[in-house]
Amino acid sequence: MSHLLAIDPSLTCSGWALFSTLNQNLLALGKIRTIGPRYPLAERLSTLQANVRELIVQAKLGGKDILICEAPTTMRDPSAAIKVEQVRSVFEVIAREYFVQVPGRINPRSVQYELLGMRGKQVKRELVKESARSLVASLYAEALKNFGLPIEVQKLKVHQDLVDAILIGRLGLSKIHSAKVSKEPLAVFFQTTNGRGQHKPCLYHF
Repeated sequence: MSHLLAIDPSLTCSGWALFSTLNQNLLALGKIRTIGPRYPLAERLSTLQANVRELIVQAKLGGKDILICEAPTTMRDPSAAIKVEQVRSVFEVIAREYFVQVPGRINPRSVQYELLGMRGKQVKRELVKESARSLVASLYAEALKNFGLPIEVQKLKVHQDLVDAILIGRLGLSKIHSAKVSKEPLAVFFQTTNGRGQHKPCLYHF
């Protein structure tokens, strides 16, 4: 395995972060946007599909690489949740077309629990996002500067999709390392959990 592509999926704008699995360096960052909501959903997904394919081709991803998406959590808005699930599916299906490994997903609560140290009662969303920006600014300041991005926590707010993708990738790298050390199948470490290592059934599937 040589690269990990981490995805924060969204129909409007999906953030992505490309890492080396060999030295865990952050290699590239970007956003994939679709056409606006005035267009039919089918057209928006078609545009997304073309853009995802272009990303995978330009990154030269293949059988030695991995793609990981953020998993769904609660379903407060079923319509929006189903749309985002379709976005995840676009990334995962196209990745598999190029033989990229898709071992599973990462629950955002796992990021909060394992990387941000947020245990116990669920913290307010804005506090979680601020903590995420602070951690990314601390861990990847040099890389962010190289990509022309700010390292100030407040200024990173407009790049929250990139921040989330970076942390998904960060946790993904840890799981890949655990799989290598233990010699267990990679998929074992990407099963959906509630953030505390306890398996949690998916809310929906296709």
